[in-house]
Amino acid sequence: MSLRARIVDGVPLLGLILKIPSHSVVELAGLLGFDFVLLDTEHASAETVEVEHHVRAGDAAGIPVLVRVAGNEPASALHALDAGAAGIVVPHVSSVAEAEAAVRAAHYPPLGTRSLAVSTRAGRHGTSGLEQHLAKAARETVVVVQAEDRHSVENCAAIATTEGVDAVWIGSTDLSLSLGVPGNFAHADYLSAVDRIAEAVGSAPRCSLFALVDHPGKIEEWRTRGAGVLLFNYNTVVVNGLRDIVEHARKQ
Repeated sequence: MSLRARIVDGVPLLGLILKIPSHSVVELAGLLGFDFVLLDTEHASAETVEVEHHVRAGDAAGIPVLVRVAGNEPASALHALDAGAAGIVVPHVSSVAEAEAAVRAAHYPPLGTRSLAVSTRAGRHGTSGLEQHLAKAARETVVVVQAEDRHSVENCAAIATTEGVDAVWIGSTDLSLSLGVPGNFAHADYLSAVDRIAEAVGSAPRCSLFALVDHPGKIEEWRTRGAGVLLFNYNTVVVNGLRDIVEHARKQ
């Protein structure tokens, strides 16, 4: 079953966010049993060639790679998908029009406007048949949009039901910033916004909720809120682990 099929069917999934470019970490995620890697090119330095290498590492380990693009521009989506990514994550989607733009950039006609070339890695360097490539892209391309400001909260129900949107990811840090409570994830306004987004996505047919989990102890909380896909940040896991080592060692 493709990653997209599992997402829209509501299968519980685990994803690893990778901000520090590392092909080996992509392989490691696959070996450890994560369901996918989310390569961040919005807040990280990976360029097109590096994206392709990370997707290639994912293929070697049998784990799909989603790419968070820098913005809602067709060129960013095209480069990630032509590199062979399983789909895209589009930040700062605050309206139905922006959600539709993300879908158009990710899909070929008739649903979208993605430019076609089978000479790319996604087209197996020209060895895939045209019909086979188009059918696979239509069937398996994942589109995730991020709800991360007050306008996305207001429009979340309509965004979640936009044709071609497979999931909505709550962008916690930017959402708190937009609400005027930066980093205060216990604030009532923030919690209310999260609940509203979760309820809207939960009511939408074939749309899953992505949530960033900063500690394994919060898995149950997010599952209860309806998050089908849980994301762990590799940076956070490594930093917390290394900090614990240093602090423990200094106390000896």
